[in-house]
Amino acid sequence: MAGTVTMKGLSSDTDWTKLIEDMQNAQKTYATRSLNTRKTQNDEKLSAWQSLNTYLSVITTFISSNNLDKATGYNLYSSELFSNDSSVTPSNVLSVSLGSISGPGNYSIEVTSLAKAEKISSDVFNSKDTALGISGDILVNNKKVTFEATDSLINIADRINSSGGGVVATVLSISNNEYKLLIESEKTGAGSMSLKNGSSTNDVLQSLNLLTSTKQIAHESGLDAFSDTFTDKTSAIGSLLGLTSPESGTIKVRGTDDVLYDVNVDLSTDSLESIATAINTANGGSNIPGVTASVEEMTENGITTYKLKLANIDINDLTDDKNILDTLGVTGSTRKNTVRSGQDATFIIDGNTITSSSNTVTDAISGTILKLVGTNIDKPIELRITQDSSQVVQKVTSLVQNMNNVITNINNQNSSSDGKTNPLFGDINLTSIKNSLHMAIFETVEKNSVYTSASSIGISFQKDGTLSIDNDKLTSAISSNRQETIDVLKSLNDSLYKKMNLYVDPYSGSIKLIQDSITANTTSINERLDAINSRFERQKEILEKKFNALELLISTSNMTKNWLTQQVNYMTKQR
Repeated sequence: MAGTVTMKGLSSDTDWTKLIEDMQNAQKTYATRSLNTRKTQNDEKLSAWQSLNTYLSVITTFISSNNLDKATGYNLYSSELFSNDSSVTPSNVLSVSLGSISGPGNYSIEVTSLAKAEKISSDVFNSKDTALGISGDILVNNKKVTFEATDSLINIADRINSSGGGVVATVLSISNNEYKLLIESEKTGAGSMSLKNGSSTNDVLQSLNLLTSTKQIAHESGLDAFSDTFTDKTSAIGSLLGLTSPESGTIKVRGTDDVLYDVNVDLSTDSLESIATAINTANGGSNIPGVTASVEEMTENGITTYKLKLANIDINDLTDDKNILDTLGVTGSTRKNTVRSGQDATFIIDGNTITSSSNTVTDAISGTILKLVGTNIDKPIELRITQDSSQVVQKVTSLVQNMNNVITNINNQNSSSDGKTNPLFGDINLTSIKNSLHMAIFETVEKNSVYTSASSIGISFQKDGTLSIDNDKLTSAISSNRQETIDVLKSLNDSLYKKMNLYVDPYSGSIKLIQDSITANTTSINERLDAINSRFERQKEILEKKFNALELLISTSNMTKNWLTQQVNYMTKQR
């Protein structure tokens, strides 16, 4: 309820509003002083606990991200490339990046060819801005691109680049009236760029002088032909490719009996599976002699794809006047002008020839990334991978520093100077955390005979409670008995992680519970402050009413006084 508005008294000449405010401010300050002090203290405690929680979380995150509580966390290696041939500079051939590999090794590597991206060009056009009158759909790596009759060479390049097909299209200016369309695959490797007319009888790519009219099997292995890969085997091909008007018609497949069998295909409804079934039943419900269709499934990097397989087939056994087989990627037209053929990288490791569509090879040597940058035919270089003790020492050093940050923070919080105590001074929880750190350091590995604790490998406490690390002692321990040293470090980090997680767990950790308790106390204080404020508001309303009534009484009294004075004066004059 709003308080009564008061003004300076006209009769008493007293500022009642200021008088009430001054009186209440003094009373309110006295009533809320202790509560506001406690609230400030709570805020400081929350900030202090959050700071300590951050330091502790750094430890748990460091351990988990580096797998220091597991044996794999210590599979740390370094690599060295060298050549016995002075004419070969290893860094000009390849570079090496190591991950979590299985173990050391020595490898002889010879790079015979680098992966290259395919690049093709059109014939010459006499303008880059004039409408070409070419319309229809094409498929760039199975991404539909639609051309309009009003499109110029520049427009066509822009449409291809906007398709997300994984190619780059440019217009090359040869002279004032000579222009070529260039298309280059963004990926390297043989067969890295697929260009085909998109379920249209219009030979758009031939009109652009990118492809010839000569057909070939696009994907073959031995005597088998394959389609492009698709993400689904039961969905309509037209839908998978995003085609607005998928083609339909009859393709002809020749059997070993030299008979052409009709296979009806409608890409708006047919899937890979239904097309395979149609081919396998084209001979009056039976297989075409010598020809079998199937759908192959492949899974790579967790992604499953499918492709149509036609066994025992070549280009002379297929007839298709509707570009259906082109749309599927079974057949394709030859490039008219190849600037650079797509090429896989080939290299030899210890006598084994390996191919890769990319110059960045991730699966040749387990846990090792090879980046091919040059060739060294008949001049192999050597790759030596060895265990790296220095990386282990670096990680342990970082761990010790993180622990010291926690210990220093606890020491600072649990101290006082110049008569001022820090927010968490004397908090028993600080002692508990510090003791947990000490316990982890002092834990022993009972099965070990030489190195059984952190102190035995060079980690020890200093006078101020922080830790120190003897790098030489740790390096020596790793060199002389790597397994026992790793056992100690695993045990230390496992214990640290479990103990520290009891405090920093975001849902049930001790610090979370402490913070929740402080927050609840602050909420209670705020409720009490709100109640005090409400009480003073009610008091203000009562006081305003009282003083307004008093002002009215004074005003009435003054009026009565004035009237009596007037009467006395009048009667005096009448005498």
